[in-house]
Amino acid sequence: MNFGKRRQAISKQISVKKLDLVAIMTESNLRYFFNYAGHSFERFCCGLVSQDGLRSALVIPKLDVGKSEKSSVDNVFPWTDNEGYRNALIQAVNSVNGNHSRKIACEEALRLGQMEQFREALRVQDFVPITSEIASLRLIKNDDEISSIKDCAKKLAKAYKAIPEIVKEGMSESEVAFEIMKILSEQHLENSEPPLIQSGTNSAIPHSTPSAKKIHKGEILIVDASCPNEDGYFADFTRTYSIGKASQKQREIYVIIRNAQETGAKTAKKGTPAEEVDRATRSVIEKAGFGKYFFHRTGHGLGLEVHEEPYIREGNDSKLESGMVFTVEPGIYIAGEFGVRIEDNIIVGRSKSENITALDHELIEI
Repeated sequence: MNFGKRRQAISKQISVKKLDLVAIMTESNLRYFFNYAGHSFERFCCGLVSQDGLRSALVIPKLDVGKSEKSSVDNVFPWTDNEGYRNALIQAVNSVNGNHSRKIACEEALRLGQMEQFREALRVQDFVPITSEIASLRLIKNDDEISSIKDCAKKLAKAYKAIPEIVKEGMSESEVAFEIMKILSEQHLENSEPPLIQSGTNSAIPHSTPSAKKIHKGEILIVDASCPNEDGYFADFTRTYSIGKASQKQREIYVIIRNAQETGAKTAKKGTPAEEVDRATRSVIEKAGFGKYFFHRTGHGLGLEVHEEPYIREGNDSKLESGMVFTVEPGIYIAGEFGVRIEDNIIVGRSKSENITALDHELIEI
């Protein structure tokens, strides 16, 4: 990963706008521009890039200095809880851009209190958001990023292949989540959050989190797991299972979703507007008479965040480009009964797209 090249790319954006400095606040972008993977919780953490992109600095809590050893940055300015970060911030800005930083390009995640610190300590006059410009840079993945996402997808698939052996009738959703997380840890994947384990009527609630509910025969089970690898890049799969023999209605709904998902994945090609993938996927469900039960977007981008650009939804007329990575994940959710969702990860290539989800689409009866 060429982090210096990335910093120079964002510096070109601010030089056009005649801004003096870039301030990066979010964890994913600190990783993208500085290879800094620290998590500082509520404490102030900031990366700075000069107008020409050639100088950089990190302002981080002193207790996180060890996390910065592998970072790509010129200087690190730590601060302690007793001191506060004001002096460290002033030193960092001076090292990057002297005392001329009056107009700062910043992420929309910059908090009001942090803005006040910039104003008071450095006499900053203007804050100009560059969140969309950063998203555009991250939108197209290079070969190293794609290789990392593929690596994550390969390891995540191993966890899914073990699910039929893991799940037993009478287990709770939380117990299943724990067993999957153990496998992900063995694959050296970072378990940022437990997978979504949704059984029975909970499968009709797309974002239902693992609970103490027991899993019973005759129920649908949805497993939605996403996690980053050691580089911080995500894969995100969803598969639907039947506990015991599936009913006729469960099978019918499953087939509709399988056909919709495969149709959407085939539509996802270079030059196709993102909304066309959503329409193609959705049309299969609507023609089957279940349109009102599919009420979320068809997909989202993958990278250093599990949800990022491009969003595969109506209204996004941006054309798919080589290097984009995203999900295709239609679902039908019948409240009080059950839901079905299948999610694959797609990489748009130069000549054709690649589905990197090494799992089949058949309904597995556990």
